[in-house]
Amino acid sequence: MFELYSKRLRLIPLNAKYLQLLIEHENDLAIEFSLHKLEGIIDDELKQALDYRRSKVLEDEENYIWHTNWLIVCKEQNCAIGGILLKGMPNERQEVVIGYYTFPSFQGRGYMTETIITMINWLHHQPNVQSIIADTEKDNFASHRVLEKAGATLYKETESLYYWRFL
Repeated sequence: MFELYSKRLRLIPLNAKYLQLLIEHENDLAIEFSLHKLEGIIDDELKQALDYRRSKVLEDEENYIWHTNWLIVCKEQNCAIGGILLKGMPNERQEVVIGYYTFPSFQGRGYMTETIITMINWLHHQPNVQSIIADTEKDNFASHRVLEKAGATLYKETESLYYWRFL
């Protein structure tokens, strides 16, 4: 199975089967990947977002890595600490949109900054990718800081969102 690696992390793109396990049977996914138990870490809002990603994966299974949640695994503790999402193939402007989440007990340790940098480095080596986009709610200051540390610049805003770009 294809994975990305950084010093402390593994990023594992989940196919439809593994997304379903993450949504419905977290501990079974942990067993599949020989990880410490995952039970109880996925809330209803995240399940809904992951189910949407699963529907996109099922529409284009051949290119699932562009539509899925990549599970972030801490190598040292051998457990899932969050995820990073690719929200589709590069668009006509050669942009890719990312989203991400860190489970609360792993926040504030630099894991997400490391994850984003790892993903950005990989994306910049993919055909038809010129820039990577992320959006954040205006009051999500921790996410703003993560994006800034990872090298993003703010380029647009709406009433409720900031839009960030990695070049």
